[in-house]
Amino acid sequence: MRATGDAIAGMSKHRIEALADGIFAVAMTLLVLDIKMPETIAYASDADLWRRLVSLEHAVATYVISFAMLSVYWVAHHFHFHFIERTDRGLLWINLYLLLAITLVPFTTDIVGDNVHLWLPAILYGVNLLLIAGAFIVQIEYVRRHPHLGAADLTPTMARILRRRAWLMTIVPVVSMAIAFYSPRLALYLYLSLPLLHMVPGGLDLAAAPRAARGVRR
Repeated sequence: MRATGDAIAGMSKHRIEALADGIFAVAMTLLVLDIKMPETIAYASDADLWRRLVSLEHAVATYVISFAMLSVYWVAHHFHFHFIERTDRGLLWINLYLLLAITLVPFTTDIVGDNVHLWLPAILYGVNLLLIAGAFIVQIEYVRRHPHLGAADLTPTMARILRRRAWLMTIVPVVSMAIAFYSPRLALYLYLSLPLLHMVPGGLDLAAAPRAARGVRR
């Protein structure tokens, strides 16, 4: 139940949003550091340089894929907090766990990028992404069980959509880890399907639009 008047149960959500934005930005930036060119080598020709750049294909691919995955998670976090009005101690700790898993992504990306043909790095990467998806699932379940933290437009229907999209995040890592035993490279590229799916507008976009419009008119 919401408190009446101005006395709303819970704490402001702005500090956890600011912390999350900062950590996402740092994690995304660290990804590019895995793309390395030797500092002490002078290439004799453009062809030699081109061959070296081509050899970085897997490092560039892991960078792009991990950046896209972090983008999916940032968008999901943004949508979750559109429907979250306040926080409490439990929700703060859930978000700190989420951010812990987010900060691991540059590390697991580096392992995958340096070990193209091994299945273990692909498994570790998939586990990392499952930990992130699990945090989103726990978060929406927590808010559903503590309705005083949710915004007015967090209806049971919207909660189901958020929960379904969070569970969707678990499917691609599980399938990718299974494929890794056959082809680690294919397992990595499979992750591109998840950002593509999340670029398609859905029910959450339609639910968010009226509230945003009301905010503009105020």
